[in-house]
This record gives sequence, structure tokens and C-alpha cells, in this order.
Amino acid sequence: MSWDEIEEMGLGQLRLSPVLLYDLTFAEFGNAMRGLYKEIEARERSEWERTRWLASITINPHVKKRITPKDLATFPWEEKEKAADGLSILRQIATPE
Repeated sequence: MSWDEIEEMGLGQLRLSPVLLYDLTFAEFGNAMRGLYKEIEARERSEWERTRWLASITINPHVKKRITPKDLATFPWEEKEKAADGLSILRQIATPE
């Protein structure tokens, strides 16, 4: 990694002032970047979970059996539970009882 790339990340992504950036050790800079990436990942997870929730509340008025958000999709970061296949759920919806 070049110094220009470090400055781009420190001044751009971390929004540090030049004085603060130049005072960091490489370990501190690495920790700050990892913290930023974890924050971004948490935000993206939240957005995906919100989308899944909205899909479930949109579908539920139109089906006989209540569908939970986890019935529609199980994300990789969630515990490996009995994950439902989205296609099988659609088949259940389409098949009248």
C-alpha cells in the first residue's frame, strides 16, 4: 500500500485532518480502518434486514399462512437455523389448501 492510498483512506474515508492522520501509528490506522469497515458492514446488514422485513409485511396480507422475515431469506451472518427456501415458500403461497 502506498502512502497516497493511506492518505486517501485517512483523509477521505476516515475524515481525519492531516495532523491527526500523521500522528497515527500504522497499527492505529489499521484499527481505525477495520472499525470503519465493521460500521459499514453493520449498516448494510441492517438495511438488508429492513428490506426483508418490508417484504414479509407486504406479502402477509395476501397469504393464508403468516410468513416471517426469516421464512423469506436467511442471511449468511445469521445463525444456521432451519432455513426456508424462498422458492418453496412461493409454491406454498400459490398452492391452494
